[in-house]
Amino acid sequence: MPFLIFILLFLAPSQALAIINAEDLDLSIHEDGTAGKVGFSLNGNSGNSAKINGEGSGRLLWRHGSNTEMLVGSYAYGKSRGVRDTNEAFVHLRHRYALNDSWDVEAFAQAQQNEFARLKLRTLLGGGLRWSSQAEGWQLHVGLGSFFERESLRGSNAPATRLWRGNAYLGLHFAINDHVRLQNTVYYQPAWRYPADFRLLDDAAVSVTLSAGLDLRLSLEMAHDSRPPAGVRPTDISYKTGLAYAF
Repeated sequence: MPFLIFILLFLAPSQALAIINAEDLDLSIHEDGTAGKVGFSLNGNSGNSAKINGEGSGRLLWRHGSNTEMLVGSYAYGKSRGVRDTNEAFVHLRHRYALNDSWDVEAFAQAQQNEFARLKLRTLLGGGLRWSSQAEGWQLHVGLGSFFERESLRGSNAPATRLWRGNAYLGLHFAINDHVRLQNTVYYQPAWRYPADFRLLDDAAVSVTLSAGLDLRLSLEMAHDSRPPAGVRPTDISYKTGLAYAF
């Protein structure tokens, strides 16, 4: 079924996301030390249809005792017939403190820009609690918290908006075998004062091991903003195929 969903949605247009998934349940660290992952994708056409799109991303984890630090960054750029149609970037920093085997306290900061969603700069600072459960081949993570957001838009003279949002997420990871893994993460972020103003993200991915540390990754992201900026569609769909190297 996940593969059928991927095939069907590959027919949909690719657009830019306004909400970011900072989770990657395929990369974890259980002992003191560091672990990381870098990913890259590039596709294009020439001749009658001139297009080029590329994206690079990186993730670094550092565990020391009960503390884990996480740094995530990504940049995507694209052109169609010589005209730029993709330009987005984000960086996310998170601190996680383990209370016990199941519960963590999290604090995070993030900055993001997306030219074609009219997002000049969005910064946020927040935290919350995270509950985790694991069994053979399975991981389940549930997070609840809140963050303060400041957002400024391109082409607008209006002052930057500031508000508090709730932050709830559910992450599921399942290893089909030693070579194929599925994961899905869902975020829900409502404004506390205006519950009808919310953002929703569903991010699904399939990772296939090609060699030691090297994976083929296919991902599908569906995002909805109930109150997008003028001229921006409320629902975005993005699908990607690329390589990821873990170290």
